[in-house]
Amino acid sequence: MRKMLFPACLRALVFTFVLVALASCLVGCNRGTPAETAAEVHRRHVDVMRTNASEMQDDLDAVFMLDKPSKLSDRHVR
Repeated sequence: MRKMLFPACLRALVFTFVLVALASCLVGCNRGTPAETAAEVHRRHVDVMRTNASEMQDDLDAVFMLDKPSKLSDRHVR
């Protein structure tokens, strides 16, 4: 029979460590720094999200040509 390279408990411990490290990298620190409070961090995040949404809307308007008025006539041409 083949020897196991890692025992099951060690494998679970390594997996848990990697999962926690990945989660902490993705989430980051949201408590602020000594120079800014948690409310200021939240306000900055909301502002960034609002700016990003506005920029995406501007990009979509440009792609679908909704950002400029139409040069077509509103009158019936015969």
